[in-house]
Amino acid sequence: MNAKERLRFGIASTIAAIVTFGPIRAADTNAFETFRTTGYLVGLTQGTNLVTQKPTYDYFSFAAHNLVNLAMGRGQSDTNFPNQVMAVTLARDLSSASLVVYDHVVSKVVATIAASTVVNSVCQQDSLVQDGPNRAHFVAAMQINPVGGPTNGVSGGYFTVAGRVNLNPETGCPQPVFVSLDRDRLDQIDDDVELPASLDPDTVPLTMRTGVAHLIGLVDVVTDGTPHAVLVPYGGMSIRRELPDEPPGLTPDTANYAAQPALWEK
Repeated sequence: MNAKERLRFGIASTIAAIVTFGPIRAADTNAFETFRTTGYLVGLTQGTNLVTQKPTYDYFSFAAHNLVNLAMGRGQSDTNFPNQVMAVTLARDLSSASLVVYDHVVSKVVATIAASTVVNSVCQQDSLVQDGPNRAHFVAAMQINPVGGPTNGVSGGYFTVAGRVNLNPETGCPQPVFVSLDRDRLDQIDDDVELPASLDPDTVPLTMRTGVAHLIGLVDVVTDGTPHAVLVPYGGMSIRRELPDEPPGLTPDTANYAAQPALWEK
């Protein structure tokens, strides 16, 4: 092989390495991304007027941190575990989503509150010079898992979640942007707004946000040993910064009672 042939061979090998490097890296990346999410649910349960004995609405509203506590088998007002917060996992192609409990100490998902049974989305590309869509709207149907315990926990239910997220134009994956850039003309129509910090506090100031969402559904909860079927006519979520994550799932070291039915039955 002469010098010119060796040069051509070296260039071709280099090009082949560059071409294949992208797919190899893509295959090694996580299929899901996890985002810190605050939320508030407007809840109603069936009550009875103590004087007239007529049916009444009983309000049972709660924030995401209350839901996290129940999912971990604690009283809904417990403040001893600030490291465990609500988060949303999104498939990088928006094909699935989950509502989860994320633990900052171990940097992983430790319980799955609800998982999607179906997700549909539409995308938009705002600029011709971008490589792809930069935002998307989605609707997801979610089944709520039995998590927590027999005294305090979540025993089932469902959510229908509708929202929007920002996308990385180069990869199509959900990504946070500066809050000042996180706008959509449908926000007012959809009643998607940022939640007041007083409803569900976050320890990190809000500077980046991936999107916002709203939901309706039914949550079956147990508080202090008493079951409640909580109708949720409206709930709001703020999908914020990305968190270090592992693929969501049930593992033996989680406090997820859905993975340990013997504990749920006690």
